Amino acid sequence: MFFIKEYKCKKNKEPDIYLSRKKIFQSQDKNLLYLINNRFLWMKKFIKNKKIVIELGSGNGCVKRVLKSKKIILTDIIKYKWINKKVDMVNLDLDKKLINKVDVFIVNHSLHHSANPALSLHNMSKFLKKDGLILLNEPETSFILKLIQVVLDDESWSLKANVFNKEKKILKSSSPWVSNTAIAQLLFKDEDKFEKKFPQYIIEKNQLSEFFIFLNSGGLSSDFFHFKLNNFFLKMIDAVDKILIYLFPSIFALNRSVVIRKK
Repeated sequence: MFFIKEYKCKKNKEPDIYLSRKKIFQSQDKNLLYLINNRFLWMKKFIKNKKIVIELGSGNGCVKRVLKSKKIILTDIIKYKWINKKVDMVNLDLDKKLINKVDVFIVNHSLHHSANPALSLHNMSKFLKKDGLILLNEPETSFILKLIQVVLDDESWSLKANVFNKEKKILKSSSPWVSNTAIAQLLFKDEDKFEKKFPQYIIEKNQLSEFFIFLNSGGLSSDFFHFKLNNFFLKMIDAVDKILIYLFPSIFALNRSVVIRKK
């Protein structure tokens, strides 16, 4: 399992976005809320005093619960009622008036659903102003994530994909739920390579996180058994996660957080 380069799930599962939104906006489950806060609160300082903040692939729109910011523009390829604008992440069909005007793009666990992530990142640079930021969370294809995806037949990965090719799609299906969860690892693990391929960008943060706090969250769009804990024990588990990921990142890390700045 550790050395498997590719896995294709038998069927692309469509998550229940309405259930996910209900869980996140109405739940009092401390485990789930701790995970969500962990994914988004670090972004708060980067959007402070910014005028134009756009999230791509917003899905359930949970970013607004955590960051409590009305200025965030929610976009998605599917126009749910809470989505402000339908946007294709690859073509990035935003208003031309926003070229060189966007302060921040937020991309939370959605870049790995992009049929051409390199083109997505390239097009973001057209809209970002100088020193504009891209704030990302993405799955990390560690041994544990591979194991989870095989056992649950959940999502696909390919460490063979040419993620830097802006001319060719790496996902063939038109379904928005097709994915390659190795995208972040392929793009950002080698920072020098990324910055050579994208000379308009510089990586300012590249951090791995989440093991037990994800596994014991109860699930974002599904209901899994979990041990309900208070914040004291969740913080202790998070500390254990940090140690495990520091020592064995390729085994335990389940999430990668990245900050990219446009030069």
